[in-house]
Amino acid sequence: MAAALTSFILTQSIHAAPISQHPPPNSTAFSISYSDVCNDLRNCRTMWSIVYSCLLTIFACVWTAIHPDVPEQYSGWSFGKDSRNNSMIVTLVSPEVAVAAAWAEFFEAWIISKKCAGIQGWTFTHSYFVTMGGFFDSSKQEVVKPDINGDPSTLFEKYPGIIDKSWGHRKVTVTREGVLDRSKGDFFSKSIVVLQLLWFAVQYVGRWASHLPRSQLEVMTLAYAALSILVYALWWHKPLDVHFPIHVMEETEPNPSNSDAVTDPILPKTENVSNPTSPAAKIMEASPIWIFLVTGIIFGGIHCLAWSYPFPTRAEKLLWRISAIIITVGPGPFAWVIERQGQEGNVLMIFANLSIFLYAIARIILFTLTFTSLRSPPPNLYRTTSWTSFIPHLG
Repeated sequence: MAAALTSFILTQSIHAAPISQHPPPNSTAFSISYSDVCNDLRNCRTMWSIVYSCLLTIFACVWTAIHPDVPEQYSGWSFGKDSRNNSMIVTLVSPEVAVAAAWAEFFEAWIISKKCAGIQGWTFTHSYFVTMGGFFDSSKQEVVKPDINGDPSTLFEKYPGIIDKSWGHRKVTVTREGVLDRSKGDFFSKSIVVLQLLWFAVQYVGRWASHLPRSQLEVMTLAYAALSILVYALWWHKPLDVHFPIHVMEETEPNPSNSDAVTDPILPKTENVSNPTSPAAKIMEASPIWIFLVTGIIFGGIHCLAWSYPFPTRAEKLLWRISAIIITVGPGPFAWVIERQGQEGNVLMIFANLSIFLYAIARIILFTLTFTSLRSPPPNLYRTTSWTSFIPHLG
């Protein structure tokens, strides 16, 4: 629903209004956008349209891209551990954490899918539904979730509500369509949001290729969009906004007539089983900590694109550069400390806390500068590239 609502709002974006060539004295950038070099309605944009487009794109990044797990007790205003509201705040403050969490869930779902390859009808969506707590044992009052080192198919066979063992075959009881029926997002709604994020990136590259200035707010939005596209790719098969789990109960006594179904050998599917020594398998087994490190470098590196952008004052430019460097290299020491837990713990924890503190301060400074820098934008910032009007897009 949120994704569809965002898509609808984005379609309502309007183009710039005519811009006066003679600004009144003491006018600000946020009231009316003036530029002597932009007097063509078809090739102009206003400051409001810039801010509006960027904030809507960030909203798409921190709200619609989040795929929360099934909550223990659903509440629309909950700020619990697995709630959408809590995930939104974490993603807004540190999108690298969202990518690392998405990678961890993707790897867990990949392992389950590989071990359940012999179950008829089992898909990646089923694996995600398991990892997000989609099956709930009513008798034990706990989520049906296998140990990552165990055999999940053995656990699922105990639940007729998950695996149907009749007629000597093992197949899923709830089809992929049945699982997705509980999802609030589908292929179309997810595609619309991803295309909007890609379109924002294309616009930015187009302005760079046309040698047109870009604002600091657009740079920050591009950083969010880049990481959100990764999150969407990792969570593409994960059901969205499932509020209530499927209740199942463990089978008390195996059915003798179907006992052969449990002992039947599982035909291997070689196309689904990865070679543990292959490069692809090694990438899949990468620790979420190092994914956090890589995405942190990407997120901070994109902020460094504004290194030579015009700023109202030299002090603001210096603050931007220092803060961009901090958020680029900051995840490195933190990842190193996490990997070395237990070794000289006190010293390392002080070092980790210092890194987190500096990172938080740098993020606050960058967020502030993205808006304060708009008070004195270069005139060409209001110009748009002519080719963008010929490409269908939202916003």
